Amino acid sequence: MGAIQKLNVVVLGAGSIGCYLGGYLQKAGCGVTLIGRETLKWDFEMKGLELTHYKRAPIVFPRGAVSYVTDYGPLRHADIVLVCVKSQDSAEAAQIIANFAKPECLVISFQNGVNNQVIIQNQSGLETLGAVVPFNVTKSGRGKFHCGTEGDLIIENNKDKRLDTLVKAFRKSGMGVKTVSDIQSFQWGKLLVNLNNALSALSGDTLRAGLSQKSYRKVLAAMLEEGLAICEGAGLTPKNFGKTSTKKTISVLRLPNALFTPVMNSILKIDENARSSMLDDLEAGKNSEVEYLQGAIVGLAEQTGQYAPINTIILNEVRKAFRLHQSPQYSGDDMLALIDGT
Repeated sequence: MGAIQKLNVVVLGAGSIGCYLGGYLQKAGCGVTLIGRETLKWDFEMKGLELTHYKRAPIVFPRGAVSYVTDYGPLRHADIVLVCVKSQDSAEAAQIIANFAKPECLVISFQNGVNNQVIIQNQSGLETLGAVVPFNVTKSGRGKFHCGTEGDLIIENNKDKRLDTLVKAFRKSGMGVKTVSDIQSFQWGKLLVNLNNALSALSGDTLRAGLSQKSYRKVLAAMLEEGLAICEGAGLTPKNFGKTSTKKTISVLRLPNALFTPVMNSILKIDENARSSMLDDLEAGKNSEVEYLQGAIVGLAEQTGQYAPINTIILNEVRKAFRLHQSPQYSGDDMLALIDGT
C-alpha cells in the first residue's frame, strides 16, 4: 500500500474515461488530481464522484474527496500523467505537458487512435507510452460515470518501476490490466472495434439497440472487413480484440438475429445503457474523433494505393452530423442503403 500511496498521478483531459481511471487509482491509494473542464468541476463540487459498472460494485467519493481542477499547476508534481484528451487535442496536450511537467515525468496516452503517443513524445520531449482502453464509459449523471462493457486495460511496457506501481494500483482497485511490448498492433485492433462508434452516432441510440438490428450489423461487418483488409494490405497485423478474432466477429455480425443474440451475450458483454463516446460528443456539441477512426482507415488506404469506399461514406455522414450538431437517427436499413452498391 505504501508504494502506491507515493505515486502522484495527474489525469489531463478528465472526461468520462479520465474520471473513471482516476477514480479507480484513488480507490487504490494513489494521489490523484483530475484536470478538466469547469462544468465537470462544478459537478464534483456539488455531487462528488460515483463510478458504476455493469458487473462490479459502485465506487463512490463524497464531495471534496476528489481533486478536480481546471489549471495545469498539478502537472509540476506528477510522477505519471495519464493523457485522456481527444485525439485532435494531442498536440495541445503535448505543449501543456512540456510547459508544466518535470522532465523525468512518465506520460501514458489512454486515447483512441494509433499515433497519439508519438505526437505527445515528439512535441513534449517526455517519455510517452501508448495504452488502450477496451471498455466504454459514459456520463450517466452529474458526477456519475458508467462502464457498460467489459475488457482489461492494455499498457505499453517500458520496465519502469512507476508503471509497475500503476499496474498494481489498477489491479488493487478491481480493474484488469496487462502490459505488452507491441502496443500499436493492439491500437489498430481497438481502432477496428471503434469503427462502431460512428454508427452509434448516426443512429443516436445505444450500442445494444444498434447491434440488435441485422442491417446495422451488416454495415458494421462491412466496415470491419474493409478496415481489416486495408490494414493487411498496408502490412499491418491488428491484434484480436476481446474474446474472438476480428474475422470471426465479422462472421458473427452477419448471423440472423435468432443466432446472433445468444452468441453476443456469450462473447460480448454490453448492458442496455452503454453508448458510444462519439454520440456523447455529438450531443454535447464537441468535436468528433471520426478523423482518427474511419479517417485513419481512409488515410491508410490512400497512402498505400488502396480504396475504402464504405468507411469513406460513413466518415462523410458523421462529418455532416457534426456540422449540423445532431444525429440523423438512421436505422440500420438507412445505413445499409447508404453503402449499397459499394
